Amino acid sequence: PAAAMAPMLRRRAHHALARRPTAAPAAHACGAHRSRRAFASGGDLPEHEVVGLPALSPTMESGTIAAWNVAEGEAFAAGDTICEVETDKATVGFEATDDGVLAKILVPAGSGEIQVGEPICVTVEEGADAGAFADFVAEAGAAPAAPAAAE
Repeated sequence: PAAAMAPMLRRRAHHALARRPTAAPAAHACGAHRSRRAFASGGDLPEHEVVGLPALSPTMESGTIAAWNVAEGEAFAAGDTICEVETDKATVGFEATDDGVLAKILVPAGSGEIQVGEPICVTVEEGADAGAFADFVAEAGAAPAAPAAAE
């Protein structure tokens, strides 16, 4: 029921990455949900965000990264599709709402189902900071809890 999903898809995202259905690219490209993410600074690493797999629907509990459209160290702009996520209902593009650099991919494409909220990547604002994440491993609970998709 596409009509039932329309209000959900119109909500504004409050993070650097949002989702857009790839099956219907003309439909609501503004993003819809919040992902789990953490901001970090201090220590040996530059300021960064650990981005978790977002809930793309009220009932979504897990998904699979089908493809990464941005490589590690590559810059992205608002509107770029960072990766494709397969859910039980559709393949959905995870779209950037802000500019940034993909510093580290934590979940390779095709590696199997992961739970909503599990860290999938690390982003930074400056390309020069991306190299610091070559050996980065997300700690358990690195991405804070995300609200449910239904608001």
